Amino acid sequence: MGIKNQIRFKWLSNLTRWGVSPESEDDVSRRIIFSNVVFISLPIVYLFFMTMDYKTYLTPLYLLQFDQFIVPIVIVICFFCLWLNKVGFTRISRLLFLTTWPFLMHIIPINLLHSPDDYFIAFPFGLVFHAILIQLMVSHLKEPVWFWTYLGLNFITMTFAVDILIYNNSDPNALNTLAGNPFYTIDGILYWLLFNLVMFYILIIIEKYIRKVNSSKELIEAQKNELNIFNRELGKKVEQRTMELEKQNTKLKNYAFYNSHLLRAPFCRIQGLIQIQEMTAGPLEKNDEVSHRLRESVDELESVIRKIQQIVETELKNIA
Repeated sequence: MGIKNQIRFKWLSNLTRWGVSPESEDDVSRRIIFSNVVFISLPIVYLFFMTMDYKTYLTPLYLLQFDQFIVPIVIVICFFCLWLNKVGFTRISRLLFLTTWPFLMHIIPINLLHSPDDYFIAFPFGLVFHAILIQLMVSHLKEPVWFWTYLGLNFITMTFAVDILIYNNSDPNALNTLAGNPFYTIDGILYWLLFNLVMFYILIIIEKYIRKVNSSKELIEAQKNELNIFNRELGKKVEQRTMELEKQNTKLKNYAFYNSHLLRAPFCRIQGLIQIQEMTAGPLEKNDEVSHRLRESVDELESVIRKIQQIVETELKNIA
């Protein structure tokens, strides 16, 4: 079951790695993966909201206002940015999205709808979400200029959020009660700092953990290479030792052949001659003492030959 799920969702994993080489594991590559996740997730959420508000899109096109086309436009931009990542324009895709998203989702609707009441809450939260997207899509280590530029512009917009809403309101005398609250801007900035500091800290922890994992993988790979080198050297030593043992085995076989044939042949001839001498010699020709000594020497020689044969056979068994 687990293998089937892995195969089933492999296409989604491959989709999130568009624009990232298989061997790449740096900070920018992870930001590209994060951006792919955003480009896939946001259209799903927006399509869900369009389904909930489907009656609006059933009206004739000429009756629709521009703000009602914004969500479909953002969906198209997400897919377009995803395609840009696939073809290698990864920085352009991320910066394009981060530039167009706040204008399409907040600035333009605020201007067209003249700062409706719900935007006094949606606009600050949208800016916080946009700041989080900046941290997810742009590397503060490898792309610091773009990172701090976008984050700084986002923070400035958050600081003047109430002014932007008031400026675009068609009736300044009928402002949302939140606009007149002295803590409105302060609360927005505090929430901005809270969410962004937490996200920044989480990303730093994740980066440290990933670097630690990568270091461990590099160490394991280095140890694996060392083990392969050791195995190759060990194989050479085993091969060399095997050749030496084969040579020793050959020598022992030669010794066994020498002992069994070359050495034993003259011994048998001497033993046979002694027996003939004992059978043919007369009583006066016999020298009991000499014959006795000769017999002892032959028996001793036979004992030595047997011991040599036993030693050779034992060595051959040990080698085998």
